[in-house]
Formats: sequence, structure tokens, C-alpha cells
Amino acid sequence: MEIKLEKNDHTKRSFQQYLFPFALEGKKIESFVDKLLEDNFAFLNLRDMDQQGQYYGEHKISHRNLEKYFMPYIEPILFPANLKEKEGLRRFTKKLDIDCNFESPFLTTSFIINSIDIFICPFHIGMMNLRVTLPEGLSYNDVLYFADTFRILEPIAEDERKTKVGCRKNHYEQVKDFIFNELLPPMEQYIDEGQTDPSYFGSLPFFIDERMYVVSYIAFPEDRVISKEDLFRASELNGYDNDGEPYIGALNPAYIDKYYQKRVYDRWGEETFYVTSMYQFACVTKAKGKLELQLANEMYGQNFYSILLFFYYKIVLLKLVHEHSQIDIEKDQSNTEQLIFMITEFTTKYLFTEVNSTAAGKELFKITDETFRIAPLYKEVKETLSYLYQNQDKLSGKSSNYLLQILTIYTVVSGIFGMNLYIEDWKKRLPWKTYMDYTLYEWVAVFVTTSGLIISSVLGFFFLKKWFHEKKSRKKRML
Repeated sequence: MEIKLEKNDHTKRSFQQYLFPFALEGKKIESFVDKLLEDNFAFLNLRDMDQQGQYYGEHKISHRNLEKYFMPYIEPILFPANLKEKEGLRRFTKKLDIDCNFESPFLTTSFIINSIDIFICPFHIGMMNLRVTLPEGLSYNDVLYFADTFRILEPIAEDERKTKVGCRKNHYEQVKDFIFNELLPPMEQYIDEGQTDPSYFGSLPFFIDERMYVVSYIAFPEDRVISKEDLFRASELNGYDNDGEPYIGALNPAYIDKYYQKRVYDRWGEETFYVTSMYQFACVTKAKGKLELQLANEMYGQNFYSILLFFYYKIVLLKLVHEHSQIDIEKDQSNTEQLIFMITEFTTKYLFTEVNSTAAGKELFKITDETFRIAPLYKEVKETLSYLYQNQDKLSGKSSNYLLQILTIYTVVSGIFGMNLYIEDWKKRLPWKTYMDYTLYEWVAVFVTTSGLIISSVLGFFFLKKWFHEKKSRKKRML
């Protein structure tokens, strides 16, 4: 069966959000927070009702609905009460509402940047979110092509290098330059260079570096039939091929049907569909009136925050797996202990299987959980934790045995001398020349006593130093 794709298949309206993770330098995180506030970013506070409609173009989110949608133990993670609560995902947002232009081989269009978020997250993870509104009436092909092209921060292939973005009389040939030069304050000094790939700005070595994750809302006219092929294209961001023709990445209807069963949430029949993939989370609908507005608002509200949480889970789990691969278990015992602490802290405080309180939400984001492979990654991290514990026990046991042998020798020797040799001279202060008349056994007693005191003092000092350092550095590695 041949799959036919229409070229002039117009949508009513569409908007998109673009998520990009990066690594932050731990010592400079609070300086970065100060810089954001100085640059007119505002901390999101659910108690501030004026913020409900400030950052989303013509749309509005309900802070009350956000609070009710998520489980009570998730709320402090997603919505920390103030900017000092470092254990939550602190959001700082700047309203922009600026007109921009997009030029590429197969699409030239205007678009609006409504606002930009910076999320400061535990485990030294930062995330940027960019809100974009596209013109009404764009074709479905154009919407998918725009998302697939705009999400490329830094082009690699030749056909990706012909994109230009114009804004405020400035023109950029890379989306990366547009975002980090035009929209954000200077960030280079806050990025953890040790965690980044030098090829990309602030990229994570364990993540898809050069592309942003897309969250889309696409509204069709009421008489439009939404097919499985449409949803497959949305999931895979199939816009145009290299010849500028509408494109779909699969031609086998049976394959598309299996893909549909696995990745599409179709609780609301032929009217509204949700699609999740490794590239995009999308709501594709032909609803009208108040329902259409409600669906659009939810894509900025509870649906966005659910995706954000699972996206964050994936990043941290990948980070923990990556850090384990970088550790020399025998040489880096301190780093091993810190990694054990980080894994334990994340799994107990942040990773939950139930994140929202509605039946539809649980069903929908179960698909997201499976798509992001949270369970297999968590299993790998649990196995890593078990492996680290076993090796740490072995290494600690060896160290304890060596230390015990040394102390046993000192205990036995000092016990022998303590029972059989007592030096009367030690009751009083002696001039140094008196020691010259000591016998060999008396010199042994002096050596054992003196070295024992020195070794005990040194061991005690280093134990306390290590304890304080580990206690301090554990939190630093996380917050």
C-alpha cells in the first residue's frame, strides 16, 4: 500500500518548546543564579499568581492545577518554594516576546520567542527551555521540518549548514549562536568544562549533544482525519526530504501500526493523540473551543513538567552510569564512596514510579517512561551500586587488615615491654645525655612508645580530615 503525503496540509496553530541539558560548575552555581536574577530572570513561585500568564504568549497555566496534578512528594522537586531550596529543580524565566525569522532551504517563516527558562537542578545539571510560537496556518510538513531543523544547535552534515536565524537586526548561521548570544547572558564561565565535549557548547558527554528535545502542540482543522502516518511523522520529526518533498521515515504499514501501538496514547479516540519518542513529545489534536485551549495550556503546564521530570531522570541516570565508567575502583576510593552516596541519594529522594495523581496522566507517562528507558537505566545503576558496595567492602577489608596487622604488632611489642621492662627514668625529666646510657632493650621501648603515639596521632588526624572532607564534598557533588 502506497503512503500518500499532502504538501499543502495546513494546521490551525502550533507552538513548541525546546529542552537542552548542560553541565554546571558546582562552585559557581549560586553565582550563576545571581547572574540570572541580574539579567531579569524571575524565579518561578507557584504562590505568585501573576506569573500564570506572563510567559506563554496567549496561553495561561493554572498554578493550582499544577499542584493538584502531581503527587505530594514530587511537588518539592518540581516547584521549590524559594530559590534557596537547592534540592529542587529551580526555574528562572525571562519573558521575551520577540519576533524572529527562520530561513532554510525548504522553509522561510517568522516565529516568536515567548520566553526562556533556565532550570538549576541537583547533581550539577542545568537545563534550558525555549518557548516558540509558529505562525497560524503553516503546513504540517513545515511545522515538523521547523522542529527538526531548529533543534540542531550546531550543524554537522552539509545539508544542515544552510539554516539562518534572524532576530533584532542580528543574523546567525547556527541556532546555538542565536540562543547563547542573543537570548542568554554569558554562560561559558559557569559551564563545567571537565564534563563537556569541546565540540559543543556545554554539552554532556553521555547525552545526544547537538540536538534539543522538542515538546510540541499541533492543532488541525476539525474536518482533518489524523492518521497513524501523521503520528509516526510527528514522533520522528519527518518534515521534508533532501529534495524538499514531504517525508515519512517508514513505508511498511505493519511497522507503522506496531510503532503506533507502542508510542501513541489514543484515549480520546480520533480527536486528540499524544506521541512520545526520543526526539519529541507532541499533542496532535483537532479539538475546538474550550477543550482546545485547555489542551494547549496543559502542554505548557502539567504535561511539560511531567516530560521535564522524566527527561531529568534520564540525564541523571546517564550521568551516574558515566561517572562509574570514569572511576578507577582501586585508586579512587573517595570518588567511589561519593558515587555510592549520589546513587543512593538520587534513588531515594528523586526517582519515583508514580509522579502524578490522575489515571490518564499515569497511562500517558508510562509510555514516556518506557520510551526514555528509565527502568533499564535504573536497573543498570542499581547493579552499579551493588558492584560498588562489593568492591568497596573488599578494599576496605584489605585496608583494615593491613592496619590491624600494624597495630597488632605494636600492641604485642608494647605489651611485652610493658610487662617486662619498666624504665624508672621516665618518672622524671631527664637531660638528653642520660639516654646515651640506655641498653638496646630500653631503646626499643623508647622507639615503640614514641612511634606508637605518633602513628596514632597521624591516623586520627587523617581520619577526621577525610571524614570532614567527604561530608562536605558529598553535598557539593550533588547540589
